[in-house]
Amino acid sequence: MKDLAFATCAVVLCLSGAMVAVQADQESTTLSGSFVWEHGNSSGDLEAVFAPTGEGSWDVSFQFTFRSKPHTYSGSATGSLTEGALSGTVLNESKNRTFTFEGAFEDGVFNGTHSEVLSEQTMSMGTLTLR
Repeated sequence: MKDLAFATCAVVLCLSGAMVAVQADQESTTLSGSFVWEHGNSSGDLEAVFAPTGEGSWDVSFQFTFRSKPHTYSGSATGSLTEGALSGTVLNESKNRTFTFEGAFEDGVFNGTHSEVLSEQTMSMGTLTLR
């Protein structure tokens, strides 16, 4: 009976450890960098928080200051946060403007572009870099 109780406890502890490992893999990733907004003749620091929603898919939130005002644009992204392509779509705070971003990670650094979606067309707005 003691052996059965010990084995049951070992399985529960093992499964508990697996649950912790799975939860640790589901944590958000925060990257820092900068943006250039060519049409606004502006640039600044940028922080991006990526929360996993599935294999290679993320909820993303960009925090930055533009024209002395803090902003948070949120949406979704697909791709890798370490090597290769990454792209996504975000909305501004009032959800009346849509922006896209795309680029790639190489050697742990993301270099990409961002654009605003206006009616049926997309207008390039500038560049962004994340580490």
